[in-house]
Amino acid sequence: MDFHSHRYQTSRPWAKRIAQTFQQTSSLPQACSEAAAIVQRELEQAATLHRLNDTQRETEFVLAEAYGQFVRDGRRLYALAPTLQTALAHTRAPVALPSHPSLPTGTFMLQLQHDEQHSAAFVTHDPAARKVDMLLLQPDFAPADSPWFSRMEAALTLGVSYPDSVQVPDTPALAGWRPWLQAAFGTLALLTQPRLQLESSWLQALTDTDSQLLRNGSQKERQKLRTEQLKRGNQEVLLASIAGLPTSWPQTVRAGYWRSQAGKRSPAEKLVWVPPRADTVTETV
Repeated sequence: MDFHSHRYQTSRPWAKRIAQTFQQTSSLPQACSEAAAIVQRELEQAATLHRLNDTQRETEFVLAEAYGQFVRDGRRLYALAPTLQTALAHTRAPVALPSHPSLPTGTFMLQLQHDEQHSAAFVTHDPAARKVDMLLLQPDFAPADSPWFSRMEAALTLGVSYPDSVQVPDTPALAGWRPWLQAAFGTLALLTQPRLQLESSWLQALTDTDSQLLRNGSQKERQKLRTEQLKRGNQEVLLASIAGLPTSWPQTVRAGYWRSQAGKRSPAEKLVWVPPRADTVTETV
């Protein structure tokens, strides 16, 4: 499995400059402006050789800004452990986020799964504005065997002001996006759960020497090692899990669901996840 953030990094020749711009520029609006200028120059040059339409151009600007903010905020990537991923697949989609969700602040990426396919979403959470902005990508985003200018990337942008509804309308325009939107909202809802455990790991296992260096090396040594790993396509992952979930499920499962609950010390409502469970059948004689 490879991550969509790495696909962007390897498919866009300007990705390194975008990352450097957002890391080195103190003002976020200025970083966005400079990144847009970089992309604009690249698109103008590419247009002399390839036919680009307006949708492609607009998508590249949005992708660059999302990727830049992702890098600026620490390249945080959240993925669900297999047991939690399976439990989410057996859970009804949430209808709304809580009024004060305990979500990470800034821009991060969600690794999403549906029917053994993987997709991703860049998510920007602004607690002050009580809003979550999302850039959702399809599973076939930026394949290794296809140059960026030869394809129309499918990307969906949306914003949610909580606790507004996150129910996905049953419309033809969103039919292909529906399972991924539900997976994204379900994953965000899980990130609000107090029982959630986060473990830092790597997509590709590190050698004992590298693991030791990350634990005990100097800041410069640790940064150098992380940079080398990123160049190789490796990525740090925050793996989310909840204790007590089964590793396998029977064929008949009672679906999990979400319910709102008033806090004991606060009037703000909390979102409580009720996990799925085996559906017991009672025989009557």
